[in-house]
Amino acid sequence: MSPMSDRDLPVTLYGIHIGELARTGGGGTLFRWSDDAEERWGFNSPVLSRSLRVGFSNVARTESFFGALLPEGQNLVNLAREVKVASNDLLGILEKVGADLAGALRVGSAHEATESENLTGDEVDALLANASGFLVGGGGSALPGFQRKLTLTRGADGTWLRGNGTIPSTHILKPVVEDYRTAVENENYTLGLAREVGLLGFDSWVEKIGRHTVLVIERYDRERDGSSIARIHQEDGAQALGLSWGGDAKFERDDSRSSLRSLAELLDTQRTVFAPYRPDAEMLLRYTTFNVAAGNTDAHAKNFSFLHDANGGTRLAPLYDVTPLALRYDVDRTMAMKVNGVHCQPDITVDDLVAEAEEWGLPESSSRAIVEELLERLVEATRQLDADASIRSHTPGYIRGQAQNLAAGKPAGIISSEPLMMQKSHP
Repeated sequence: MSPMSDRDLPVTLYGIHIGELARTGGGGTLFRWSDDAEERWGFNSPVLSRSLRVGFSNVARTESFFGALLPEGQNLVNLAREVKVASNDLLGILEKVGADLAGALRVGSAHEATESENLTGDEVDALLANASGFLVGGGGSALPGFQRKLTLTRGADGTWLRGNGTIPSTHILKPVVEDYRTAVENENYTLGLAREVGLLGFDSWVEKIGRHTVLVIERYDRERDGSSIARIHQEDGAQALGLSWGGDAKFERDDSRSSLRSLAELLDTQRTVFAPYRPDAEMLLRYTTFNVAAGNTDAHAKNFSFLHDANGGTRLAPLYDVTPLALRYDVDRTMAMKVNGVHCQPDITVDDLVAEAEEWGLPESSSRAIVEELLERLVEATRQLDADASIRSHTPGYIRGQAQNLAAGKPAGIISSEPLMMQKSHP
């Protein structure tokens, strides 16, 4: 195990040196802003984080934001072991891996870049076999079987490349054992439904690469312009809310700040009495409606994100990490965040969704129209979007049935004594 480093780490965002991470006398980590950051974006800008604004900093907010760039639980322990640093040494871990974070943020000195490599199918297969169980600076799926993740760049001709610090990655690859094929097909299908109803624009698919079944997901924090690929800075809801890192604060049951209302309060902050429209809050309502109808119970604070552009603008990121977890008969059907005070996903109604939105300040009439339109589109999408044979008999009908229940004014849940995974498709 390496001794704790006392060296300050430079932090850059969109190529601008924005400050230094330093160890305090008490062993904590503190971020100190640079004059360059204030000159570029102005005092109090949320360009880095809604909770760690330009010019403001303390140990708690520093560790909340930068700690959340690292994986959680056992994956953090694995990463710390891999880089030979204690798992509670935030500065030490970031010194080892911070130059390779997701998005447009860099911590520490950049590693020397080498030429990118075109990969053969066999080489991708080998990388998948040795992939880590974490992505630094990225999110993660709660699905069983998603034990490894890998980021690669996809060329215009469909070939895979390893960027080696020269070009940004464009896709996340999640290999699974064949026993979990239905899990990846469920996530891919649910992502497809979200795409059909306008909640996301990135692509996803399942393919066989060598010995591996792989869920491939296009990164939404990248922007292509011809042959160039630009990184977009993002933070998740836990970072934006300043939640403690390393525990379960991302769930509302463990930290009351981790709520839909708290997220909604961070949205559309540029509105005025002359322009009161709240497009991001309305989109959050669509996300929540979709999550309830699809049985995506794991929509916690780290599964909502914000994109920060180079000019300091902030917008809600696309929906991601969506899957019908409640479809499994061996899981708790408790939502990670309450909807109008209701935790149990099968009990939630349209009235709950509308009342929740009213708590955010959205009008009742427009909220109800948004929810009803989303449900109507979702029902139609389940009829139009083909599902893999392994899930065709149950997943589309399950999601359609819950959407129809909600649209009819009923609670979302499909009532049956038969395990949901065994039910036939709902008409």
